[in-house]
Amino acid sequence: MAHMSSLLKWCFNLFWRARRAWRRARHIGPLPPPLLRARAGQEPLPFLEGANLPWLDYGGDFGANAWNPGGGLSRPGRAGELRGQLRELKARGIGVVRWFLFCDGRAGIRFTPAGTPLGPDERLYADMDAALTALAAEKMKVIFVLLDFLWFDKPGHVNGVQTGGRTRVVTGAYKQQRFRRRVLRPLLERYGRSDMILAWDIVNEAEWATRGWGGGIIGPSVPFLKMRRFVRRVARLVHRHTAHLATVGLGNAAGLPLVRGCGLDLYQVHWYERWQEAAPLERPIHELEADRPVLLGEYPTRGSSRPPQAIVEAARNAGFCGALAWSWNALDEFSGMKQENLTIS
Repeated sequence: MAHMSSLLKWCFNLFWRARRAWRRARHIGPLPPPLLRARAGQEPLPFLEGANLPWLDYGGDFGANAWNPGGGLSRPGRAGELRGQLRELKARGIGVVRWFLFCDGRAGIRFTPAGTPLGPDERLYADMDAALTALAAEKMKVIFVLLDFLWFDKPGHVNGVQTGGRTRVVTGAYKQQRFRRRVLRPLLERYGRSDMILAWDIVNEAEWATRGWGGGIIGPSVPFLKMRRFVRRVARLVHRHTAHLATVGLGNAAGLPLVRGCGLDLYQVHWYERWQEAAPLERPIHELEADRPVLLGEYPTRGSSRPPQAIVEAARNAGFCGALAWSWNALDEFSGMKQENLTIS
């Protein structure tokens, strides 16, 4: 099966190289990068300067569980905390935030004992309403990340809460159908006309859960074609029930063959120094054969030999449509916005 994944990857790369050669034969010089528009026919958006929030509490902002039966952002006191953080981000030049929604599946969704999605839990919409109210007050846009790659992790059980272990919701035909119809469609229908939402990011760093692309390290891997099929189906839901964009946050630009041709509105790649050789930040967007705008969805604000301003400038020069700093609230070695008092400009 690993050999089959490698063969599929090779075939997709060959197809897109041939397509790039054909397009260049019809066009003198490098192709300009596609322009990002929030809606078809609207004026192109300026270069997006934003940040990954990416949560107040990982997996605990939206929905309830045994740890927080009262839910996330709609709990007393949480709205004020959120408004304060958004105001500070706005003061630092941030106009767009990327925010994780269901994360590893620990809250927001009701499941049967067998792991079949039943629908949103009783606090999800109240928490979503609280988030969008706070964003509207600061006139900020959001990219909601539906699933983190830890959704596909080995299952863990801590004080009555399951984390990870949800791979079958993507790979199983029945469970995926229930997820799309009972969870995602009602969510998208309810918030599909919100002016605060710019895009829905279907899976954060999908490669790390896909066979032949890094999947299998954290838990059961998803076959290449099944991951593409899931992305395509959710993108179709986004287009059918919202006025927003659909994207996938890739671990780096080398993962683009995984999502090309899946009906996304913009591609999104992440860059950290360890990926520089495989996916150079300076590589012009036209060399990626990008038929959609490309967003730099994550870049480090700490732990890199390049200062954040140099990374953003390199992204501009390469033709990216924006850059979102990592991160405001995550406590990892690449998050330095608060420590460095970083202002985006």
